[in-house]
Amino acid sequence: MIEPQSVLAVLSLLVIASGAFFASKKINVPYSVLLVLVGILIVPIVSIPGLSGVFGFLSELTLTPELLFFVFLPILIFESAFNMNIRRMVDNIWTISSLAVGGLLVSTIGIAGALYYLLPLVGLDVPFIVTLLFGAIISSTDPVAVLAMFKEFGAPKRLSMIFEGESLFNDGTAVALFLVIIAVVQNGFNGTSTVINGVGLFVQMVILGVVFGLVMASIFSRALRVVKANEFVTATILLISAHFVFILSEIINETTIFGVQFNVSSIIATTVAALFLGNYSRHILSPKADTYLTKVTEHFAFMANSLVFLLAGLLFASADVDFVSLILPITLTILVVATFRVIAVYAVTIPINALKVEEHIPRSWQLLMSWGSLRGALAIIIVLLIPDNFDVAGWTAGYPVKDFLLALTIGCILATLFIKAPLMGYIIRKLRLDEPEPLVEAFEADMGVYYLLNAETRFMTQKTRGFVRDSEFAHLKIKLENSIEEVYLSRNALVHRHGKKVFEQSLHFSAIRIETHTLKQLYVNKEISEAVYRRLLGKLNLQKEMIEYAQHDAIDPSRYIDRKDIFDRLIIALQTPVGSSKKAAKLEEQLQYYRAQMILARKVTKVLGDMQHEHDKPVFLPDVYDKVVERYARYRTQSSLRVDDMLAKHTEEISGYLSKLAYRSVNAAGAHALDYLHGKGVVSEQLEEEIEHKFGISGS
Repeated sequence: MIEPQSVLAVLSLLVIASGAFFASKKINVPYSVLLVLVGILIVPIVSIPGLSGVFGFLSELTLTPELLFFVFLPILIFESAFNMNIRRMVDNIWTISSLAVGGLLVSTIGIAGALYYLLPLVGLDVPFIVTLLFGAIISSTDPVAVLAMFKEFGAPKRLSMIFEGESLFNDGTAVALFLVIIAVVQNGFNGTSTVINGVGLFVQMVILGVVFGLVMASIFSRALRVVKANEFVTATILLISAHFVFILSEIINETTIFGVQFNVSSIIATTVAALFLGNYSRHILSPKADTYLTKVTEHFAFMANSLVFLLAGLLFASADVDFVSLILPITLTILVVATFRVIAVYAVTIPINALKVEEHIPRSWQLLMSWGSLRGALAIIIVLLIPDNFDVAGWTAGYPVKDFLLALTIGCILATLFIKAPLMGYIIRKLRLDEPEPLVEAFEADMGVYYLLNAETRFMTQKTRGFVRDSEFAHLKIKLENSIEEVYLSRNALVHRHGKKVFEQSLHFSAIRIETHTLKQLYVNKEISEAVYRRLLGKLNLQKEMIEYAQHDAIDPSRYIDRKDIFDRLIIALQTPVGSSKKAAKLEEQLQYYRAQMILARKVTKVLGDMQHEHDKPVFLPDVYDKVVERYARYRTQSSLRVDDMLAKHTEEISGYLSKLAYRSVNAAGAHALDYLHGKGVVSEQLEEEIEHKFGISGS
């Protein structure tokens, strides 16, 4: 039964977490570090006479394995995997997978062996199986604090992806390894057979986790196609998918099916399902639903992370462990864990660099990857999964094994949060990893020009209308003119340093963003099929990547799929063609494809043209703008000619589709008008839907 005090405690901790988040931005302290510190301080504060009677309920709320494992963990996994770009992940798959599996095994075994031989030097004889269990617990990394600081200090995107990918996938491997070791302890060690069975169990959990995740993701994806017209239903299905896959995996693990015991990694299954839904099925959502879902998942993850770190602080402060007597073992353990993180990173990255299977990993990245291995939520969750009555043969200490492992885990987490995390910004700056990329600088310079020119126009309008006093006008006008002059000089310096090519890439990148937004709208309006949408989106994604990787000249306009489109290629491989498509259907798709390309090119030239000629001064470098716009004008002409040719040759075959298209275009224009009114506050979102339903033209 849920006690009212527990509910009040959760709500109070969320209020405290919100305050801590706000304070962390003001005092420039990592959010997760501040949360743990606040959690630690809550226990002694609420114990003060006079306060315990009012706020004592806060210290009574405890972390339970069930709360962490079944409620918080699926949320954290889903939010990270759903928003991860799998194409970028595949670009670094060797590094990520090697760190998540190989690096974790190196760390686990290394920590276990070192502690087994070193702990007796400080008066503790610990069985190897206990140190091995601790190695599995502490070897998984937590990306929350690291990625927040990477974003704040402007660390390279690829480095952030490697950190996030490693953290996401070593969660599953760490828990799988932990469960294997627990099984060995409970069943006893019987030599080679135990090792073989352990390896087999580990492999089975990983493989079945991947397979089950894909199966469940395909089921949820089909459900989304049925209900995609309703934003709230689609968002609800996606939000429950993580817990559904996670809990169903655990049920399978506890059930024999046809007399066979299957072992599925619930974390890996949830990760794979979220990756599939985020990268393959996300396009089903309307732009509004996608934005809504993104904000909701981020909010849920924020609440889950906040509660985990606050409750971790409470756990540390109230744990019934004699930390003073274990200070030497804890200090030794912290040093060992830090050392084997360095060894694991270099053991993985040196061979990858030598084999040249991926882009080179610089030495500065290796150093930061070694230092930035913070521990957090998962280590807490894993150690609390150990049964209270857990016992190991040969354990002679005067306290339970679980308390000993909890003490070591707490020590390592506090060390990473209070020593490593605060120094992260200094190390990033020292290694000069905070220098912006040329493409980002070029884009920001162009947008800075547009921002200031709009501000100047708005300011002059306000003066004309009498809203700016003469005494302030001259001063503000000079400040604006100086700012505009500075941004132009800054852009000229970038041109001198990097050349105009990077500005052409930046403008092309902006054009692709316009195309992607317009393409999504065509799909939502049912003016193109899913197949056409996927093909065009794939083409735009490939072009965007080539620009980001400074390979603008290598773009192939006809290419729309490659080896990194894992889920698309998997679906294509599993699809069994039934009969032959009708000629009219093929013609419809061709017409949709060329018409969409024509619309995308027209939209790009219009948006960029409006930006360039909106003010007295040009926003973009004139010759760069002319080159990009000329390219899109050519695309538009080519697509228009193909559309005209198809209409002339196949009017009769596609007449039915043209009729549907007319209805959809009319309704799309009405929806666009309502979006405009909604943006101006004339109609609410609910009224917008009612008007569309009541006045939409039927027949499509």
